[in-house]
Amino acid sequence: MYRRILSIAFAASLSLVALPATIADAGTTTVPALDHVYLIVGENTDLSQITKTHAPFQTSWVKPNSAWLTNYWGISHYSTSNYIAMTSGQFLRCHQLDEKPATCNQDVDNLFNQLTVKGVSWLEWNESMPQPCYLLNAGSSRTGSSYRPKHNPAVYYADIEGGDFSGATGSAFCGDHVITMGGTGFDDTSSFDIAVANGDVPRFNYIVPNECEDGHDNCKPEGDPIRQFDDFLAREIPNIMNGQAWGSGDVIIVVYDEGQGGGPNQAKNFAGGHTVLAAIGDPVANGFYGNFANHYSLLRTLEDAFGITTHLGGAATANTLGNIWAP
Repeated sequence: MYRRILSIAFAASLSLVALPATIADAGTTTVPALDHVYLIVGENTDLSQITKTHAPFQTSWVKPNSAWLTNYWGISHYSTSNYIAMTSGQFLRCHQLDEKPATCNQDVDNLFNQLTVKGVSWLEWNESMPQPCYLLNAGSSRTGSSYRPKHNPAVYYADIEGGDFSGATGSAFCGDHVITMGGTGFDDTSSFDIAVANGDVPRFNYIVPNECEDGHDNCKPEGDPIRQFDDFLAREIPNIMNGQAWGSGDVIIVVYDEGQGGGPNQAKNFAGGHTVLAAIGDPVANGFYGNFANHYSLLRTLEDAFGITTHLGGAATANTLGNIWAP
């Protein structure tokens, strides 16, 4: 169904479609087994900032074609703590301070290792990363090539990075799984785009745009951080859904690491800010959902979707994303 309707021009026309009302009991909380998951992470945006002016693709196409969670929250400030929370169910003080992997690594279980043990294929795609499993800052937003490891959670875990953390790159295993979306040219996602077009993708894809396209920095020529991520979604969501691997058991999840404001000294429960999560695909019952959820709920949902029964950290006591799944 989605392949037939997806083109950028047609997506723009969907601004005239009546949005679905809040759904209380449309689906089920039981997470179905999913074939492919594409998790795309944006930066630093409150739900209230997702407007027609700044996010036309999200408001005109994503909203009416997704399960749109209106009571979704980040876990903490700043960025790294949220990326670690959504992949391991916990975080450290040094993650709140956005320290690099060399000084803030952990030997703890995490979603990437869980998938490996379960035999589920996965890749973490990082836009503008100069080498696989790169542990240092590289590029700049002025040239549309800003890569920062603080947005790359896999390299903070010893069982993924390899346990050294002293060099510029990690282990061969990490290099095979934590890869670039393209080259280091301006907003280059060419490798990822070829992979999705050919259906050459694993079951779990963790997608990290560079610091312009994720909405972190204000970058030319757009000059609007929220619109920059919206443009990334408007380009890459159709690429994924028109790709050879896309099917009826696949889901795209769009999530933001945190909302605006606050700092690392706030309490943990709601300190990450009020942002949004959208889930797209045939397994989802489209509509607006007001149930509380956060990054631990996301982790619990991903674990369930891939048949992982041991739930990490906060995911062990968290609910799933709610009754967003088609019955």
